Amino acid sequence: MKRYGMHLFILIGLVLLVTLPTIGLVNYLDASAESSATYTDTTVAGVDVSGMTKEEASVRLDNAIKDFKTTPFSVNLMDGTVVEVGKEVATFDVANTLESIEDTGAYPLLTSIDEAKVEPYLEGQPVTMTTPALMNAASMLESTVTLEQVTAESEVVASFTVSPTPAMQSTLDRMNGFEMAAGDMFSLKAFGEDYEALTTLGSSFYRMFAATPFAILERVPHETLPSGVELGYDTKIDERSNFAVQNNEASTYAILVLNEGGTVTVQLLGQPFEAAYEARVDEVKTVPYQKIVRFSSSLPSGSSSVTQSGQDGQSGKLYRVTVTDEGEKMELLGFDFYGPTPEILTKSSVPLPPPEPVDPVIPVFPDEEEPFNDDSFESPLENEPPVLEEDPTDQEAVG
Repeated sequence: MKRYGMHLFILIGLVLLVTLPTIGLVNYLDASAESSATYTDTTVAGVDVSGMTKEEASVRLDNAIKDFKTTPFSVNLMDGTVVEVGKEVATFDVANTLESIEDTGAYPLLTSIDEAKVEPYLEGQPVTMTTPALMNAASMLESTVTLEQVTAESEVVASFTVSPTPAMQSTLDRMNGFEMAAGDMFSLKAFGEDYEALTTLGSSFYRMFAATPFAILERVPHETLPSGVELGYDTKIDERSNFAVQNNEASTYAILVLNEGGTVTVQLLGQPFEAAYEARVDEVKTVPYQKIVRFSSSLPSGSSSVTQSGQDGQSGKLYRVTVTDEGEKMELLGFDFYGPTPEILTKSSVPLPPPEPVDPVIPVFPDEEEPFNDDSFESPLENEPPVLEEDPTDQEAVG
């Protein structure tokens, strides 16, 4: 019995000794045949791998990915600006891409996008749906990406256009893409320190937000209406004054700055308001100026000059008009009053000098009579008719 068990053990060992190398040889031949197989009429992410084995195709794709990562993504935003995004946000699975190829054709690279790495590049930009767009571009090793979609269901709810100075342009560039969630504030002084540029922009932003349901938190007018500013929309920005609003809607709104040659259009993007809003300046009044006379010893005697031109004052009220199916509702946003500037006429206070003495006019009378001149004397009786000495009635008639 022991002798039988020993023979059986030896027999099993001989079988294994013959079988295992055979199985290994078959597996080796299969693997060798598989590794030596080549692709036919096949491209991966635009890279032609036809006639290559899997190992050769893997090396070719790895090199193409290295070249692809030498430059960043060029992301075109809907406002025409371009933002660069680093290629480190994308990772590729070359092995599984090649493993999935079963037939001829064009295949993309299996790609994944790290959204956490993308966010710093697009922070403040009013775009969404960035991951699919970047993934589609990266899977084909394309560096240009266009992002057109903004917040869902958004549209331009208010806007204005200006011709900016360099300081104004710098301020607008900083606020491009600024988002205001429900309850968030928009403070103009947060985007610049040039008070002159902020003041000019302040009037335009006041006009824009006055035609929305946003709450006006802070707005200060000048003492005198600046030139070029329409009555009712005056806004002053300085160390103590600011312009600020608050989004009291339930959805998020974004500011988009569009550069169009020499002008800039600022748009407020978001969900449409339930009602229609407009800004209206009403109850405009004019206050006539007065004339004031002052005296000064610095002016020459008897002279005067207008040292200050007069200007009428004015006042007006800015209303936010809410238009619904039920009619209009007016909300007073501001009452601006600019006092008149009086006309000042300055006269000399120096007395007039006394008149210069004038020699008296003395009549001159001739001391002697002029000699009598017969030629120049004409008797008034020369032209008179002769006087008869006798009365003709006393003479006798001649027969």
